[in-house]
Amino acid sequence: MPSQLKKLAYVNIVLGPLVALLNLVVIGKSISRLANLGASNGVLFPLGLIIVLFCLLGAVLFLGGVGLLKEQRWGRTCSLVFAFGSFAALFLVSVTARIMSNLSEIGAVSIPGLQQQENFSIGIGIFTLYAILLIVMLMLPDARAWSRRTEPAPIASSGTVIPTSPPPASGLAIGSLVSSLIPFLLLGQITGLILGIIALRKIKQSQGAVGGKGFAIAGVTISGLILLFMIGVLVLLITTGAFRK
Repeated sequence: MPSQLKKLAYVNIVLGPLVALLNLVVIGKSISRLANLGASNGVLFPLGLIIVLFCLLGAVLFLGGVGLLKEQRWGRTCSLVFAFGSFAALFLVSVTARIMSNLSEIGAVSIPGLQQQENFSIGIGIFTLYAILLIVMLMLPDARAWSRRTEPAPIASSGTVIPTSPPPASGLAIGSLVSSLIPFLLLGQITGLILGIIALRKIKQSQGAVGGKGFAIAGVTISGLILLFMIGVLVLLITTGAFRK
């Protein structure tokens, strides 16, 4: 395994719990303050989902570090899921803040002390920068070659090693990941989820002839999280009567 992946493994193991703990403590305090001021459930519930999202991201990053230390390819996949998931989290936090602000302006929800800046995404800038670093390091040629390693290359009768090339990445898998990061009325996430599921089935059926499983898993995970989050927020706002005049 490339030496830089071993270093990333230790950083992942440290930052993973830190991502979850830091957001749990800081956002938890903000939610508690808003609850004491009488904020409605339509505000508190989405913020609670943000905590859950960051805890999941922290767990995925930690697992990625453990996998890399054990020299398992799923460690690289988990690390990439965290990296791309960080961008999805940034998108969700921005969308949630905009929705809450608009609903507060029209009086649909109660957000006491809105003028005070709440830290609903503490350190997300730093974690996003680390996510960019992860993507760069994990997509280097030696890291990709390590993740695509297969059975030992066959040896010809003359004693010459017959070179083997890694399987090409599935276009559906790449499309799934790219679509999951497109914030256009959730159509990108729906497309990413469908493409990812199809890609995983085709990769499995190819029996090693087609690669890109990590891209497909990342696309399905990110799309699924965003869709579940937005559906949860919409259902809550509807059940609490936030859209009633």
